[in-house]
Amino acid sequence: MKTNVTIADVSKKARVSKSTVSNYLNGKYERMSEETKNIIRDTVRDLGYTPNLSARRLPNKEKSRTVCLVIPEDLTRLFDSKYYPKVFHAIERLAEKDNYNILIYSRKRSNPEKEILFLKSMASSVVDGFIVFDLDDQDRFFKEFETAGIPYVCVGKIIGYDDYHYIASDHEKAARNTLEYLIQLGHKRIALFEMCDSGVVQDARRKVIAEIRQEYQERGVEIQRVSFPPKASDQVIYDVCKKAMEGPDYPTAYVISSAIQQYFLMAANDLNLRIPKDISYVNIDYYSRNDLGKEEQTRVESKASLIAETAFKKLLKSIYNPLEEFKSEMIPLELTIGLTTGIPERKKEEIK
Repeated sequence: MKTNVTIADVSKKARVSKSTVSNYLNGKYERMSEETKNIIRDTVRDLGYTPNLSARRLPNKEKSRTVCLVIPEDLTRLFDSKYYPKVFHAIERLAEKDNYNILIYSRKRSNPEKEILFLKSMASSVVDGFIVFDLDDQDRFFKEFETAGIPYVCVGKIIGYDDYHYIASDHEKAARNTLEYLIQLGHKRIALFEMCDSGVVQDARRKVIAEIRQEYQERGVEIQRVSFPPKASDQVIYDVCKKAMEGPDYPTAYVISSAIQQYFLMAANDLNLRIPKDISYVNIDYYSRNDLGKEEQTRVESKASLIAETAFKKLLKSIYNPLEEFKSEMIPLELTIGLTTGIPERKKEEIK
């Protein structure tokens, strides 16, 4: 394959003018037919063409010693949980040790074709590789990196899809262990709070919920999902938590995350619900707070730091050993029993 592919090469193979190719690469294709766009897109991919932000920087394989983190679009809620602070701290520490720089790119999603071209151009002149966060089950844009020979690692496992480079926590198994533990205690009405409508983590948990519902339906087990509106305010989060705990048939067990824990506990207190006598809860996205010591919660502790460190190390390995086979990895998550779960009072009465 030709190493320095130009717009002229793309134009010739696609049988369109260079100006048409240029317009496509710059996202100016509102009046372009779908057939023409598809032809140019396929030709760009087949030839491995990468547009430049500046003159090509890597004619002699020189490294920029810069890695790009591809993160969600909504920066306003990026620090609602401790996930990204943990991720950034872990990668920054390793990057400094290895004399690497970190760039952060916020995805737009509205124009994926233009976005992937921009990211590939960064790889030609600015960065050595990418760590991709915030996957959903339809995401495949990172395969363009693989086709173009650009090192990348995805953080997250897409259900039923293995043909890519990933490092992920085993959220599916963690959700199953959590729900089965609560069921074994005697809880028959369980609520699982969801912070968003999409993403590979939520997909894994929803898959488990569907399986558990089917497996335990004869035992009268009910599992409900409680979702928060996008960009929910603190008051809305509190109201949703409180509503889920009201009424005579409220669930006796809840699966929450650290992001909503304070609102959940406030709502429980306002409703005079005792933990774990009246309700139990498991913090399935627990983040340890070293300054305050270990909290005595039943929890599944996040491996955000470990995942980020592993992703960074694997990416550097791909950058400097591009011919070595990439080995994707699933990191297990452990359910730790604390003081926030117990046998529900109704079940105790049945035992007596």
